[in-house]
Amino acid sequence: MYSQGLIGADGRTREDEEFLARFQARIDDEQKIEPNDAMPEGYRRTLVRQIGQHAHSEIVGMLPEGNWITRAPTLRRKASFLAKVQDEGGHGSISILLLRRLASAVSR
Repeated sequence: MYSQGLIGADGRTREDEEFLARFQARIDDEQKIEPNDAMPEGYRRTLVRQIGQHAHSEIVGMLPEGNWITRAPTLRRKASFLAKVQDEGGHGSISILLLRRLASAVSR
């Protein structure tokens, strides 16, 4: 059901030399590249892979800290561990939202 929107939408761009040169010029000028912007397919694949790895490390990073919340000796330390877990979870959620935006840009 959800994959029907992807039929015929492989996300490929016209990657001729002019397109690649314009894209590289944007990178060299340190312009912001948004998920909906045209970009070389290899660049998008690399972004998805790197952001996916980052999201995974953020979410997995909160797991050991979560075990220590109930074991912390004081309320102050419990609050500190809880804040750390919430922070890591928030970073992971933001990374996953960015991945969804990258994927939805391909399917359009």
